[in-house]
Amino acid sequence: MTGPIHIPKGERGKIRVFAINRPVPEILSALETMSKPDLARDLLANASLDTATAEIFPVADLVGVGLAGYLADGYAVDEAQIAPDRARLEALDGYVLIVFSDSFGGEEVTLTPGADLTLIGTYSEFEPVTDLPPLTADSAQPYTGAPGVTPPAPARGPAGSAMAVMAVIAALALLVWWLFA
Repeated sequence: MTGPIHIPKGERGKIRVFAINRPVPEILSALETMSKPDLARDLLANASLDTATAEIFPVADLVGVGLAGYLADGYAVDEAQIAPDRARLEALDGYVLIVFSDSFGGEEVTLTPGADLTLIGTYSEFEPVTDLPPLTADSAQPYTGAPGVTPPAPARGPAGSAMAVMAVIAALALLVWWLFA
């Protein structure tokens, strides 16, 4: 069981991993009657969430990779974040629920999942470095291209006039055929 989970307004880039504490046959039965997003909303006890990106799957599907490896390799979660929970992640069996920040739509939310879920951990998705030094090269400055260059006019050849001549000949041939037919 997990206590209330506070999601701050504007949260981005977080991944929450929950163990589903229902028997596997019960989860399989639920998945036959409802979609994964619907089951995720049911498990989280919040019908207003957009759980279209939530994942529900058996840990057994990750044989050879493991849940820790799935988070590290699939979502570029830093190994240092995973390390404190590695034993718990590796010990899980049955089904897991993975919920991403986009499910909350940037709104402040308090989740109160029942006995069906246990929060294993919250991890940050990889974010590329955006603090780059300014570009100082002359070619990187705006409006440094060649000013006032007009593109060359397309080549004109005999093809245009040949088409006109062919059209006139075709029209005359149709006229002659119509007159003598």
